[in-house]
Amino acid sequence: MSERTQTQSIDYHYPGGHHHRNLYNRSQSTHHGAESVNHEQAYRGSEVHHHKYERSSTKQVLSNHGFALTDGAKLGYGRYSKVCTALHIQSGRKIAVKIIDTRKVTHEYRKKFLPREIHNWRKLHHRNIVALMAVFDEGGKVFLAMELAHNGDLLSYVQQNGAQPEHIAQNWMCQLVSAVQYMHLRWIAHRDLKLENILLFDSNTVKIADFGFCRGIGSEGDLSLTFCGSKAYSAPEILLGRAYPPFKADVWSLGVIAFVIVTNRMPFDERVCSNTVIVNAQHERSYHYPRRLAISEACQQTIDAMMTFDFETRPNIHETISLPWFYVSAFFRSPMSSSQRTMNQNY
Repeated sequence: MSERTQTQSIDYHYPGGHHHRNLYNRSQSTHHGAESVNHEQAYRGSEVHHHKYERSSTKQVLSNHGFALTDGAKLGYGRYSKVCTALHIQSGRKIAVKIIDTRKVTHEYRKKFLPREIHNWRKLHHRNIVALMAVFDEGGKVFLAMELAHNGDLLSYVQQNGAQPEHIAQNWMCQLVSAVQYMHLRWIAHRDLKLENILLFDSNTVKIADFGFCRGIGSEGDLSLTFCGSKAYSAPEILLGRAYPPFKADVWSLGVIAFVIVTNRMPFDERVCSNTVIVNAQHERSYHYPRRLAISEACQQTIDAMMTFDFETRPNIHETISLPWFYVSAFFRSPMSSSQRTMNQNY
């Protein structure tokens, strides 16, 4: 039985940023009873105040596993989970800890979706993927210790700073394509790629986060029936409620991400209620690149290719690396093959 979830947008706009920017909503992904932390959320340095919880017991549990809870405000929260900062005592490194109260979540989430997230995330060790440092279960709660990003997520950054210069966007996208290729080589699809789930670290490094919807894929041709993720970033086959290849859906989402980074606007109006209206806009390629931004042909052609309507002709992640904008990038130009580069990016 497939789990279908209509994603919702939080009615919130961010102040500041480029004078001509298009205001668009921060999307929210939910998954059939799965807990979704409010997306000022996990792994981020933008602190969000929330109600008081059992701090002393949390401190003790973290201490038992070599972490010290810090006194700062929580980074995020949801109905069944909270995210706070902590210190890894041995290294002195500041981290983020997501705490999920498994006594309050649905049986299906506890038995299926949470174990799947942890199982797949543990396999991923790449410089552009947020590292999961530790997992422990105590007192009816699951604790996920992970890297902390002090510079927030890309959605907030782009909304506050406007469309990004093409060389910066290209650098970020090369990092993301490399990380997604790494995942796909391990037969794992992310299924919720969006700007909110991309975190900005020092040295202009970006990392993919939030693996709540990821799943293992048996083969390249395997199809998924689960409508998960965020409508604004969803491929047409998902919005139409059809079986879809998750790897190709990830490529579509990367195309949307690239478009937003270079234009500071969504390619399609996700605020409309009808999926059919969005799909028609996707089919007609109703988006455009503002002339004032002088976006290169290579960039436009690459984004257009990633957002190919028919998934049969849409490039997979390995073919994506050969698209004009990425092909000319120094990031992928080296004597070694792109797959070797990806394999060598393990910690």
